Amino acid sequence: MVCEGLVEAFPKLPLLEELSLTHTDITTERIEALGYSCPRLKSFKLNNSCYMGTGYYSDGEDGRNEEALAIARNLPALHHLQLICNSMTNEGLQAILDGCPHLVSLDLRLCSNLNLHLNEVLSSRISRHIKDMKYPNDSMRGFTFGFQHWGDDVDENNMSSNDDIYDGYFWF
Repeated sequence: MVCEGLVEAFPKLPLLEELSLTHTDITTERIEALGYSCPRLKSFKLNNSCYMGTGYYSDGEDGRNEEALAIARNLPALHHLQLICNSMTNEGLQAILDGCPHLVSLDLRLCSNLNLHLNEVLSSRISRHIKDMKYPNDSMRGFTFGFQHWGDDVDENNMSSNDDIYDGYFWF
C-alpha cells in the first residue's frame, strides 16, 4: 500500500505534475485524493509486481478495473500514463481513454487482461490519439524493474528474447 506519509503529502503538492509508484498498491480512494489534491498531474506511473505467467490476479472483472476507473474519473489532465502489469480489461482501458482526453503516451506492458486485437474500436482510437503506445506484449528492454516470480510454473521459454532471467527474478 502507499504509505500514509505520501497520501498526507498530496494536499501539500498542488503543483505536482509527475508521480511514479513502483512495487506498491494504491487504493481507489487514494487515487481520488491524488486527483483532488494534484489537479495538474500530467504524468502518472503505477507499476505493479505481478506473476509473469498470467498477470495480476484479482477476483472478478470489476476488481480488475478498479484502478483504471479511478484514474479515468480523477486524473483527467494526464498526458502520460504508465500502468505496467495492471489487471485492467478492455473496459478499464476504454474508461481511461474517455476520462483522460489529453493522453499522448500510454504504456500497458504486461497488462495481460487486455485483448486489443479483438477490439477494433479501441485499437483504432489508440492509433489515432496516442502518439507513444506500448502494448501488453511489447518488450521490457531498457526498463529497470524487477519482478519476483511465485511458483514453479513459469515458462521461461515463452518470455521475450530480449528479457533476462536471473536467480528467480525477471529483470528488464
